[in-house]
Amino acid sequence: MNASSSSARSSNQGWRDLYIAALFENDKSKMANKIAQAQAAIAFERRRLMALDNDIRERQLLDNALFSLRALRSCLAIPPGTSEETNWFRPRSSPF
Repeated sequence: MNASSSSARSSNQGWRDLYIAALFENDKSKMANKIAQAQAAIAFERRRLMALDNDIRERQLLDNALFSLRALRSCLAIPPGTSEETNWFRPRSSPF
């Protein structure tokens, strides 16, 4: 196993752990923070995969996880926090 595959595995495990922690958090006062942490980790991993032009299936897993967290946030009426929001799917304004 080389260093890059080890790094990818730990990065992959990191966002998954945060995602699972957010989904199963019972304390609503902690939930917004857990969701924000998971969203930031997922966005980071998605950007990393885009730079590597990696397998689309992994990006789809990330997209699904991100949408699930947004649905959870919405169902619980948790307003978006001030932490890094993941806006990768929103079109950016054109410089033209």
